[in-house]
Amino acid sequence: MISDKAALTVSQLNTYVKMLIESDDVLRRVCIIGEISNFVNHYKTGHLYFSVKDEFSSVKAVMFAGNAKNLRFRPENGMRVIITGRVSVFERDGVYQIYADTMEPEGAGSLMIAFEQLKKKLSAEGLFDVENKKPVPKFPQRIAVLTSPVGAALQDILNVISRRYPLCEIVFCPVAVQGVNCAKENIDALNNVNNRDDIDVIILGRGGGSIEDLWGYNDEQLVRAIFNSRIPVITGIGHETDFTLCDFVADLRAPTPSAAAEIAVPDILELIQYTDSLLYRLDKAMNDKIEEHSDFIFNLSQRLKAFDPVRILENRFVYINSLEFRLGAAIDNYISQKDASLNVFCEKLQLLNPYYMIEKGFIPVYKNDKKVLLAAELCADDFISMEFKDGKVFCNVNNIELTEQSL
Repeated sequence: MISDKAALTVSQLNTYVKMLIESDDVLRRVCIIGEISNFVNHYKTGHLYFSVKDEFSSVKAVMFAGNAKNLRFRPENGMRVIITGRVSVFERDGVYQIYADTMEPEGAGSLMIAFEQLKKKLSAEGLFDVENKKPVPKFPQRIAVLTSPVGAALQDILNVISRRYPLCEIVFCPVAVQGVNCAKENIDALNNVNNRDDIDVIILGRGGGSIEDLWGYNDEQLVRAIFNSRIPVITGIGHETDFTLCDFVADLRAPTPSAAAEIAVPDILELIQYTDSLLYRLDKAMNDKIEEHSDFIFNLSQRLKAFDPVRILENRFVYINSLEFRLGAAIDNYISQKDASLNVFCEKLQLLNPYYMIEKGFIPVYKNDKKVLLAAELCADDFISMEFKDGKVFCNVNNIELTEQSL
């Protein structure tokens, strides 16, 4: 039989196993790769409890709050990770486990994982929705620039705005553009600018850099501060291929600080050209309209002349005068015609006047008051009368001689 004195307690066994494991140099610093399962986040303590498994086995793991706070991403079940730490035994349960010091996602970096996780969360809340974007004024009078006082971004922004739109005033707000103070200083500057009533646009800008350099612009609180800003925000962070969460929430995103300045203000030369073209079009439109109305007024005046009483009377007088002239001419012509006809009739009547014939030497002979035209109508001893201009002569016919023609 085994002696009671030779038996170990469970605690003694677990302590001994723990001492053996912890004395092994290999197990003091191990690096394993596997898939997270049974993940538990103790929010009150900040400790993380989970298992790491592959297709054949699993091992328990714990990451205490002091190390967990340095994680750049949020661990999730099913995520493949690379863990470094030490192997030890949890004496109470007699379970060996890994005490993780660091944890990185397999393949993609932890910052990219954290970026995508926070982006998904904020997008689901509607912070990136287009309908929440504020319109940027076309002609800002004052722009607040949040950037580093020593970086090239500030000079780029100042140069672009002074060249494109010198009428705009710049309010410079110096902030850290990377490091632990980046997010906080930008949030404070945003809040201070929003307390003013003379700022039209805010520009957040900085030059390019690694994802670590730009990480302050992926801060959740900074993103929410931009979303809650009553003043439109334009971001020009990094280079053209760099995207931060601030770019997604901003009212406008530019690929560089210089581009942010360009879209924040109009080009004064283009405005001058546009204004000149408007003035030309306005002048041409006015001249065309004046010419059109001049023609219209001229036509109206011409039409009005037709109804002018003086002109009507003048036209009537002219018409009456023409009628009077025509009437006079017609009367004169008529009188001339009648006068000529009268002369003809007078001449004809003169020929029929017995006295005219008598004056010509033709003496009418009457027998028994009947005019005698031929000598054969008379006989000897006939009593005849002859009428002269100054009287009548009565005589008897003594003899009659007839001409050969009358025979």
